[in-house]
Amino acid sequence: MRDKEPKSVLAALRSCRFFENIDEETLMMIRPTARRIYQPKNSVIFEEGDVCRGLYIVEKGVVKIYKESPDAKEHVLHLAVDGDPFGEAALFHGTGYPASAAAVQATDIILLAKDEFMRLLMEHPKVSLRLMASMATWAHRLVSSIESLTLKDAGARFAAFLLSRTTSEDTHDGVVVELGMPKQTLASHLGMTGETLSRLLAKFEAEGLITSRGKRIALRSVEDLRELSEFGAV
Repeated sequence: MRDKEPKSVLAALRSCRFFENIDEETLMMIRPTARRIYQPKNSVIFEEGDVCRGLYIVEKGVVKIYKESPDAKEHVLHLAVDGDPFGEAALFHGTGYPASAAAVQATDIILLAKDEFMRLLMEHPKVSLRLMASMATWAHRLVSSIESLTLKDAGARFAAFLLSRTTSEDTHDGVVVELGMPKQTLASHLGMTGETLSRLLAKFEAEGLITSRGKRIALRSVEDLRELSEFGAV
């Protein structure tokens, strides 16, 4: 059950990181191609190989992008949270979706319908140019995320994730963040085992960095977590 009525679809487009360099006039042109879809917890949005229906945006919730191995073991490639797009590769490559997507929790998503959205880009080249600039910014953000996963140790990655769940206005000691997903899903996203994540939770709590209550984590020392996220364990 959702807590409150979601914001307007246009507001969801404004908050999408994929469109952060797009002006208001262009967003108004994109708006008619968009519609809201509600995805219950654990529901599949699309499966690997499905025909592309369009570009998706997480309005509120968490979506996991994943692949399954031949022995049905799931590997989470990416977690899309509020404001994140997904499915863009299939949209622009003209192929089926290269991975599967499912709602980790009850989630509102925005779908930009493929045919309408692509027609808009072809009929209005200026929209395409503005979108290209915004895509470049998004690609840079993804590269930074990959560098974080490959160059930082497990503790630094977990600290960075916790900080990413705060807002710019709410970063004081004691702020409570929601993991928003099963711990095993989070562990896979951060490139570690569930056992490693459990050890980190216990270690962070013992060191006074956090207080853990299930999926709710109180950040007891934001400054120490920020230092850990940047420099790793010493």
